[in-house]
Amino acid sequence: MSDSNPKSKIRHQIDENLKRIYDETLNEQIPDKLTQLLEQLRRKAGDADDGGA
Repeated sequence: MSDSNPKSKIRHQIDENLKRIYDETLNEQIPDKLTQLLEQLRRKAGDADDGGA
């Protein structure tokens, strides 16, 4: 099987596209709404830890 094999070229193209999409996703900003929600959850978890002892 050589690189001239059409299936091999397709697999390579799929691999490259998946890597590109993965890299783009890693570099995306977290939406403000999600950041706010995470902060609220952290505060509630902190309150629960303080009150449970």
